Amino acid sequence: MEKALLTAIFAFALSFALIKIMKPISRRIGLVDKPDARKRHEHAVPLIGGLAIYCTLLIIGLAFAWEGHGARSYLIAAGFITIIGVLDDRLDLSVGLRVLSTFAATGVTMYFGGAIFTNLGNLLGFGDIVMPLYIAVPFTLIACFGIINSMNMIDGLDGLSSGIAMMAYSSILITLDFSPHMLLLLFTLMGATLAFILFNLQVSVRMQKVFMGDAGSMLIGFSLIIILCYATQTTAAGSPRFDPVTGLYFVGLPLIDMVSTVLCRVQKGKNPFKADRTHAHHILLDLGLSPKRVLFILLSVAGLINVMGIVLHYLDIPAWLQFGLFLLLFTFYFHGAKRRSRQIGLLESSASN
Repeated sequence: MEKALLTAIFAFALSFALIKIMKPISRRIGLVDKPDARKRHEHAVPLIGGLAIYCTLLIIGLAFAWEGHGARSYLIAAGFITIIGVLDDRLDLSVGLRVLSTFAATGVTMYFGGAIFTNLGNLLGFGDIVMPLYIAVPFTLIACFGIINSMNMIDGLDGLSSGIAMMAYSSILITLDFSPHMLLLLFTLMGATLAFILFNLQVSVRMQKVFMGDAGSMLIGFSLIIILCYATQTTAAGSPRFDPVTGLYFVGLPLIDMVSTVLCRVQKGKNPFKADRTHAHHILLDLGLSPKRVLFILLSVAGLINVMGIVLHYLDIPAWLQFGLFLLLFTFYFHGAKRRSRQIGLLESSASN
């Protein structure tokens, strides 16, 4: 534990320093987020948070000589994901290219690190759902893309995606009972992400705002799903630490929000991958709430979902019941979001008339 805490402190300091170094460089090369009709910030903001977090991961991974095929394959795949995210931030890549890139990175961790979802647990109450490889492989590819996309979609408010990530990392640590399993990786991610949050929320007037960009949200999503895979599946890295369904709660809010948003767009005949203002944070902002209040509300919701997952795990609640409760959460959220979205649409329609 002492080594892990020192790693977290080192990761925080390194990420903090990298952000300071990268800010002027990002402005010179145009790696900035410019305001538009959907974005409320007034000035161009450096998109370097994700790059700083990954560089911190890489430096610490090399310095502490993280061992095992899983660690090496993760660092390589995460680097590829980060590079694709940076290119997307700079060049606005197509959805198809982002999907293929996600699949390629996931393939690296599957083939070289053994990170494959083969057992979904007793989701339906009739025994464990064990998938053969020809089903497990595409399922893992889709699961990774889904979680990466969910973190990317919810990254629309300062402190939101990074705050959700910190809660997820903490929940995984608690559920793992702080065992050595992936301890250094989780503490490194937490330290590096915390440094980014200080800049993102501008806790001091001397800290100019930075965004994590698609590179950051994709890196966080990828890291979370790979960690959950190693924590819930039998792999070369060890045996399962908790049920796969418990992991759903740790990515609950972004996952539920993404599925709800996609379903709402499909029902309206819109492109499910085309950005709009139908996410939870957009709806709350359009209702007149301040960004700080929206952040507090959504992080509270995410925190409650995480706590539910932890409590259900330690109470040893059957996986099928955990899954049923999660589906119930999704149903309430989906109908609430659809109703609010419809109300805002009616208000905008009446205002235009």
